[in-house]
Amino acid sequence: MSTTSLVLLVIAVLVVAALVAVAVVVLLQRNARLRAARVEQAGQLRTQAAAHDEPIAASRNRVEEAQVRADEAHARADEADREVDLAEQVLAQDEAQQEDRLRAADELDPHRETEAGTAPATDQVTDPEGRHRA
Repeated sequence: MSTTSLVLLVIAVLVVAALVAVAVVVLLQRNARLRAARVEQAGQLRTQAAAHDEPIAASRNRVEEAQVRADEAHARADEADREVDLAEQVLAQDEAQQEDRLRAADELDPHRETEAGTAPATDQVTDPEGRHRA
């Protein structure tokens, strides 16, 4: 190989190395700009999110208040259910006592007359156990 060829080869290698170095520097600068742009965009998003802190806190408060009202309503509904159950028990007892009294009256006088002095109404039927049925 001649000296000229060797010089040309060294120059070509240096040019390629310089081009690679320039490309690396350009890529690093580009990546730095992209990173800076992402940091800026993230900062803007954080600022926007922080601006919504108050509405979110207000919404959270409304949810908590609604939950308290719902819990109170559930408690009132549970109490109303207990009252209904108790009222149904009292009604069942009252009806049973009334039926016992009517049965006792039918045992004493199975052919009774109504308060108006007539025979029992036809829509009232006494079942085989002596209970009145409408």
